[in-house]
Amino acid sequence: MVLLTYLVCFSPLYADSFLIGISNNLLTSLPNSIGNLINLTELYLGNNQLKDLPKSFSSLSNLVKLRISSNCLETISEVITQLVNLKELDFSINKISFLPKSISQLTNLKELFIGFNELRILPEEIGKLTNLIELSLANNKLEELPEAVGKLTSLKQLCIKENQLVRLPKSLILLNLNELNLDNNLLLPIPPEISVKGIKAIVSYYLQLQQEEKRSLNEAKLLIVGQGSVGKTSLMKRIIGQSFDPNEHKTEGINIQTWNISIDDKNIQLNVWDFGGQEIMHATHQFFLTKRSLYLLVLDSRIGEEENRIEYWLKMIQSFGEGSPVIIVGNKRDQQSLYIDRRGLQIKYSNIKAFVETSCLNSHDQGITELKTKIQDLITQALTELGNAEENVLKHIRDTLPLSWFNVKMKLRERAQEQNFISYETYEQICQTEGITEDINQSTLIQLLHDLGIVLNYRGDPRLEDTNILNPEWVTSGVYCILNDNLLMTEFKGILECNQLNRILKSKRYPSRKYLFFLINIMRKFELCFEMDGFYDEKYLVPDLLPKEEPYTGNWQNALAFEYHYPILPSSIISRFIVRMNDKVYQRTYWRSGVILAYENNIALVKADREDKRIVVRIQNAESVKHNRRRFLAIIRSQFDTIHRTIPGLVVEQKVPLPDHPNILLDYQNLLDYEEMGESFIIPPGLKERVNVKALLDGIESQPDRQRRKENTTDLRNELTRHYTFIGESTMSNIYQSGLGDNIAGDKVMGDKNTIDTQINNSQDLAQAAQDITNLLDQLSEKYPSDSSRVLGAKAVDQVDRNPELRSRILRGIQAGSFAALEKMIEHPVAKFFIEGAKEVLKP
Repeated sequence: MVLLTYLVCFSPLYADSFLIGISNNLLTSLPNSIGNLINLTELYLGNNQLKDLPKSFSSLSNLVKLRISSNCLETISEVITQLVNLKELDFSINKISFLPKSISQLTNLKELFIGFNELRILPEEIGKLTNLIELSLANNKLEELPEAVGKLTSLKQLCIKENQLVRLPKSLILLNLNELNLDNNLLLPIPPEISVKGIKAIVSYYLQLQQEEKRSLNEAKLLIVGQGSVGKTSLMKRIIGQSFDPNEHKTEGINIQTWNISIDDKNIQLNVWDFGGQEIMHATHQFFLTKRSLYLLVLDSRIGEEENRIEYWLKMIQSFGEGSPVIIVGNKRDQQSLYIDRRGLQIKYSNIKAFVETSCLNSHDQGITELKTKIQDLITQALTELGNAEENVLKHIRDTLPLSWFNVKMKLRERAQEQNFISYETYEQICQTEGITEDINQSTLIQLLHDLGIVLNYRGDPRLEDTNILNPEWVTSGVYCILNDNLLMTEFKGILECNQLNRILKSKRYPSRKYLFFLINIMRKFELCFEMDGFYDEKYLVPDLLPKEEPYTGNWQNALAFEYHYPILPSSIISRFIVRMNDKVYQRTYWRSGVILAYENNIALVKADREDKRIVVRIQNAESVKHNRRRFLAIIRSQFDTIHRTIPGLVVEQKVPLPDHPNILLDYQNLLDYEEMGESFIIPPGLKERVNVKALLDGIESQPDRQRRKENTTDLRNELTRHYTFIGESTMSNIYQSGLGDNIAGDKVMGDKNTIDTQINNSQDLAQAAQDITNLLDQLSEKYPSDSSRVLGAKAVDQVDRNPELRSRILRGIQAGSFAALEKMIEHPVAKFFIEGAKEVLKP
């Protein structure tokens, strides 16, 4: 069979062929007659045993694609470098140890795959392949790349993973790459705060490390969380060596201290964050719960699991800490031992590393030494790489930074002793004096310092971008004072007038109107308050200060119903929803856990039920306008979708109550699955009659809208970007045997052939968003002709942020494409400045 395939492929009958595939055979050589196939444009020879190519191969001058992956080639023959029309060349999974200089002749080459070989060096001549778009060098033995790589001006995708790189060429910063894979080399690990900033930031970070002295960070956050009055502050004091104070005041916001420990002669600094446990402050805590952290969840041993809200806090840590380790501390052991289901909790939450019982009394050491030992053990594990390194989220304690970055960090800490805040311009000047001159390095460093909790910076938000907070406690204490003001809660019913700020806040710490409004804008950013209609910069409503009692809102029996169910319901979700929907509040009817909304003659009830861990939505109107109810529900759901996406790891189930049996709830996603499977009817548990799936879904959302929602929630990036996987010989063999060999380009799995730009231009959502923004910018330019472009952009972002319907449309557009694509489609000179602010404020 192999011989027959061999003979047929090269018979005269195939002289005019354009494509030939003889992958997955046992060919050890090719006949000279192959040179007669002068019209051949594509040739697939993968998964054979070829060691060389005949000289006649150079006659295949029309060849555009050549794939010789998974063979036994040790060199790249000069005959191949004469095929100047080649656009795709794949030599993956061979034994090639060097590239010939003549590779430079293939100037039309766009894709070059040499993964899984034995390359130790690349020739400078590779820089002449200026049309190259994609270059894969994975799984070789390269120790460095030539500076000539920087001449590959068309290159978008570069994969160098699984090599032995110890440094990067300076010229790499010149490339405008979309993808760069440096995994598993001898380069220093990339701090996560830098890796998320993009390819330019990663390359710049490595280059700066190569140019100057460097130091290990040896720093992390220790976050102490739990309910109020469980003894968090007392525990923190005992840990860092201070005495217990029986008259300790409750923590107002956060209290940050440092604790230095020595491990293997290394000084490790833990930034210990003590969070106030009052429920009203939980909405602010979530913005400081981060990765790169160790959590102490403190419980009061005298009360039960429900009162301690153990699972609430574990879910919050799970969502925001992304696997950060947790030590559960049962405090006040001198009064009672801790009785909880330890084994059950550890099975459910694998990041629980220990249980320790403590007493903070000064008279004796009950568990304090044991707790400090457990903490040091976890840090030691991170430093010595014990256990599974991939699961060790504390491993970034060892991250290496340029010395100049450390110098800036220390100068900011010194300033924090005397100043609570500085301007971003002042920060830039400090960076300049330390030799950090590139904008990308300055912005990357400030983000790293923000994530470490050393400063607070919201550079991307036009309302807050000019201020760096050197003392995070300054912000949280100010917000705490506002949220805990008794008059705001009792007399003013949650309505904050700006002229009250001077009464609420101490003038020495918050000296000017500018910084008073900074606090208000922080609260707006975190969706803790919203501006009331008709009172620009004068009156704000703070939902967390609203009365708890639900007013009478009428009969909702025949309303369109929809529900969200949560394992743990964060209290911030409903308050943020009220903020986002403030322009549709009906007759100022809102309370701590709910709101009445109005839209197109529809009235909606939206309220949270903390005990049942659910949020219910009810919408009612006359039979003749039921379709408007669906439109209103779509707006409400869009807001919840956006809020849910900002809470990592949050589990949400969407439920649909049956119209005639409201106590029977069906899972909305299951209904969609039934529809996709072609199931017309189902019999729900607890019911002895069939339910029409389509009719039930149509009551919630029209079929075209369901289809569009499905498409919009698909990860378009995965659809539009080619994916890469590196395949071993046995896997490659299986792929070719399955008949898929001709679709494999060595280490590349072919993706959608349409370009990203073509897909984006066809997106109606993106076009609509661009038009909305253009119209808004036109209106603002006419209204404020003397304002600068940056100010107009900030005003436009603010307008969008206040209009939930407009915000929803623009978010759909961003999801359909990207911020960059949206900017290109906005026909207004202020587009750039709008996008700068929108990236922070309008996160999809």
